[in-house]
Amino acid sequence: MESTRGSFPPPHFSFQWPWRRVYYCGDQGFEGEGIRVNGMATDTDMKDTILEFVERINAHDVDGILDLMSDDYRFINSAGDTFRGKAFMRATWRAQFVQYPDFQIRIDHVLADGGAVGLFGMASGTLTRDGEILDENHWEIPSAFLGIARDGKMVHWQVFSDTSMVFDLIKANE
Repeated sequence: MESTRGSFPPPHFSFQWPWRRVYYCGDQGFEGEGIRVNGMATDTDMKDTILEFVERINAHDVDGILDLMSDDYRFINSAGDTFRGKAFMRATWRAQFVQYPDFQIRIDHVLADGGAVGLFGMASGTLTRDGEILDENHWEIPSAFLGIARDGKMVHWQVFSDTSMVFDLIKANE
């Protein structure tokens, strides 16, 4: 029997990260939740794809956003709800840009590794009321985003932010 003592990682093992189980499969690389990490594009390619995704969001380019989504794209909102499907995402982005016509993501820091890109900054927008943009309905919240891309397409986009301020504005404007 061949020993794997002293080598890391051993040929096959798994361990638990706080948010997902990760498997190592010998030469195949890391895998988790069906998203292959090794064998993806380089960190730079993935980072470029994800930053392009943010640019398309900031341009309110719904068709451009959808063009960057893979067929197995997954979106997880700040409440932890998971959504899939381009038709749903098309309707969601259109509604977002109507409700917050000045919505923007500002990226201050980017961290990339072989499996994902973390973006840190602010999200901002102004809730419209009867088609009007009023200063008192403007919000800006610290936000983090986790992006994963494969072959120039987004497969995962997750938002981390405290959106209670936004929901308070919505309630106050009902």
